[in-house]
Amino acid sequence: MIRRTLIPLDGSELAERAIPHLLRFVEPDQTELLLMAALSSTSSSLFEDTARLLMSGQTALSKGHEAGKRVDIVAQQLRQTGFNVANRLLSGAPAASILHLAEEAYVDLIAMSTHGRTGLGQVLLGSVADEVVRNARPPVFLVPAAVVVKPDSLPRTILLPLDGTPLAETAIPVASQFAQNTGATIYLIRVVEPGDSGDELQDAQILAGSDYAGEQPIIRQAISYLERIQLRLQLAGVSSCSRIAAGDPADVIARIVHAEDADLIVMSTHGRSGMERMVHGSVVNRIIGNTICPLLLMRGRVPVEAYERTGNEVSAASFC
Repeated sequence: MIRRTLIPLDGSELAERAIPHLLRFVEPDQTELLLMAALSSTSSSLFEDTARLLMSGQTALSKGHEAGKRVDIVAQQLRQTGFNVANRLLSGAPAASILHLAEEAYVDLIAMSTHGRTGLGQVLLGSVADEVVRNARPPVFLVPAAVVVKPDSLPRTILLPLDGTPLAETAIPVASQFAQNTGATIYLIRVVEPGDSGDELQDAQILAGSDYAGEQPIIRQAISYLERIQLRLQLAGVSSCSRIAAGDPADVIARIVHAEDADLIVMSTHGRSGMERMVHGSVVNRIIGNTICPLLLMRGRVPVEAYERTGNEVSAASFC
């Protein structure tokens, strides 16, 4: 359960954009909000581009004072909506401060904006949000700066891309909880890249259960895999649907996000060559640059023996 969420702020409107998105998925009686601002000992602030525009010429002390005042204002606004809110002003490197507080306060979630003009692909490399996503123990609720908050209504669709590996499946519990909190349907996606099937699938979408899908072993495996995941969700009282699709994973996921008007993407940041692949042109990176909804990202970590137990699972397409 998401009992405590950490929200890093820097005094700017851009940093606060993550908050209304987050509030669509958490309830005041279940989740405490912990607001923080990091007072950097260097000239850089939590989000460097905005800092240069908003805080140019200010001393580190005045930056911290202004950020602290803004955190107090936001905290008071959130308390008026029923949330239990605490706030902290920390000194030190922003990313390190966020990660340290996340561990010290035993938070279950970190919610923040990418704070970039064009998303992760252009300005997040080497930035605070990048470092947090790389190293945070809890999941990170990440809101690209260009994503517009939807009207005040409950989320309907949570997109959950899976590739058959235990690492990708680490995203299932939190997706399930968010679905239980909101009544949303989890939309499971399994992408088969054309080269993995042994045949040319072109870029056609294949619906699970179709006659054509049943003709290919990798599709049959994928259907069976998603059916097992759906059974798990059904037993947890969560509504779900699934789709098998062929093509480039990032392109397919982006199309489905738009077609289904998804409210959230939940996925693990594992990959064939580790976290570096996520940052350098990977599927997650491309999705963040083009998505119209927030993402909930987590570092997939499972015991080695889990792979031995699922050695026959389909794992042709990695999502990071």
